[in-house]
This record gives sequence, C-alpha cells and structure tokens, in this order.
Amino acid sequence: MRNFKTWLEQHQEDLIIVVLHIVAWGLYLSFINLTFLGNRFSTEFSVWYIFSVAVIDMSVFYYLYVVGIPKLLMNRKTGLLFGLILLILAIYPFLVFLMNTALAHFFPTDITPIAALEKARFWTAYGVRVLSCLFVVMMAGIGKFTFDWFKNLRIRRELENQNLTSELAFLKSQINPHFLFNTLNNIHTLAYKKADGAPEAIMKLSELMRYMIYDSNTDLVPLNKELQYLQSFIDLQELRFKAKGIVSFKVEGDVSEKHIAPLILFPFVENAFKHGAQLNNADAIQISLKINDDLVYQVRNEFVGSNNKQQKDRVGGIGLGNIRRRLELIYPSGFGLEVAQTAQHFNIKLTIRNHG
Repeated sequence: MRNFKTWLEQHQEDLIIVVLHIVAWGLYLSFINLTFLGNRFSTEFSVWYIFSVAVIDMSVFYYLYVVGIPKLLMNRKTGLLFGLILLILAIYPFLVFLMNTALAHFFPTDITPIAALEKARFWTAYGVRVLSCLFVVMMAGIGKFTFDWFKNLRIRRELENQNLTSELAFLKSQINPHFLFNTLNNIHTLAYKKADGAPEAIMKLSELMRYMIYDSNTDLVPLNKELQYLQSFIDLQELRFKAKGIVSFKVEGDVSEKHIAPLILFPFVENAFKHGAQLNNADAIQISLKINDDLVYQVRNEFVGSNNKQQKDRVGGIGLGNIRRRLELIYPSGFGLEVAQTAQHFNIKLTIRNHG
C-alpha cells in the first residue's frame, strides 16, 4: 500500500494527463455519435463506426503528438512538419473511404445511406473529411503545446524553489562559521586565563552546535526552542564577560504554539555583543519579544562609538544583509526590518506579520 501511494505521488502529473486525454476523446467521440449517427443506425454499427473513427483519428493525433511535432519542431524542421501535415490531410479521406468499405462488408444496410450520400456529394464529403482531419491535427498541436507549457512551467518553478532552497541554505551556513569562530575565540580566552567558566562554556557551545547542526535543519522550528537557543547564547556571552544581567530579555505573549525560521533572532544579539559598548553594565543589551497576531522582536544596545563605526558597518552590515535576504526568502512581503542608529544607541526592530 505504501509503495502504491509513493508511485501515485511520483506519477500524479502523468495520471492527470491520461485522464484529460480520456475525457477529451470521450467528448469528441460522443459529439460524433450525437451529431452524425444519432438513432438512424443500429447500435452495433454505431459502435463499430465510432471505434473505426477512434482508431484513425487517434493514430493521426498521437503520431503528431508523440513523434511528428516534438521531433520536427525540436530540430527546427518546420518545413518538414508542414509537409507531413499536408500529407496526412491528403491521406486521411482515403483512410475513411477504406473504413467505410470495410464496414459495408459487415453492415451493408447501415452503410448504404452514407455511401449514397457521399457518391452524390463527393467533394462535399471529401471536404468534410479534410476538415475533420484538420481539426484532429490542430488538437494535436494545441494539446502538445499546452501540456508542454504547463510541464515547463512546473519545471521552472521547481528550479526556482531549488535555487531558493540552495540560496537559503548558503545564507544560513554563513551564520554558523561566523558564530563558531567568535565563540571559539571567547572560549580560548577563558581557557588561557584558566577561568572557572571554561568547562561550562564548552558545554554551552556543545548544546548550541547540536541545535545548529541537527535541530535547525528545517524550514521552521518551535519558537520556544529558538528562544532556548538564544538564551544559551546569552549565557555563553555572560560567561565570557563574567557578569550576569548584561542582557534584559523580556517575552510577552504565548510562544508555545508558535514557529519561526531557525537562527533568525540570534544574529542581532550577536552583533549587539560584538559591537556594543558598556557590556559590563546591567541591561547593556535590551531584548524584547511580543507575540500577538504579529511577532515583534527588538534589540537595543549602546552604540560602540565613532572610532569603531567602520568596523561595525563592515561586519555588522554583512550580517544584516544576510539576515534581510533570509527574511525575503522565508517571509516574502510578510516582514518588516527597521534599523535605527542614534548617537548613543543601535536599535533593531523585526516584525513578522501574521506569525503562526
């Protein structure tokens, strides 16, 4: 059952095309039966006549649909394609004549009115057959171009999604080495000074790396897990500075049922630690998260000063560009990112609208 379900999912598009072909042929042959045959002929003759028409028309249709149009157009041999169509238009009436001749052998009573009518109005009957063939040829061309157009559209969308996924994975991967490099430097400093917080810092780093490597490899993660990760990062930084209360972290609203893109919140805090001033003071970095219909996330830290402004723009700017691009990919038209810099403070405000 599972294998059948998998096969069904893999061939869903092909099955839809087959069903559309069946429905189209059913409507076409029903139209012939209602308009041409009606109740004037025996049921057996009508069945065989419809079957014969289906064989001829389907042969023409699928030869052009599968072989003629794809191969000749793909090789840009439009002249040969038009020549092939003219040849089919010329041969088709004689195929119908052979069909009627065969039916006359088995159903002489039913075929007599048709044969008499065609004999009396030969060119009219011939023209009708050419028009019928032209209709089949047109349907083959329209069907082929239509289905190929939808198929190419689906392929383009898949490629776009793959490109977006690849770009998103690349952007997210840029965070991990950047964070790891900074944290290892911090732990190296603690170890060099033989600080008591070094073992705890290593454990915190281990927890963070586990989250980054395993738990964040999805489009969305539970918001409470992302906040736990962020808190672990803050704890690790406070170990580095040997001070508690550097960060004021306030959360308002219910986060239990909410989800968010992984590693979205932490770069703002990382930049605040990297470029902030007075980091030994209480509440040097202020973080607030409010949850209602929207998610509103703010990070505020004291400005580092004019001497380090170039470094801030160079490093922090790259981080902000990275995170903005990720937001554009994950929440297109569904977020707002405000960056404000005063003489003393640097403020970030992220709003994710209709957050779920």
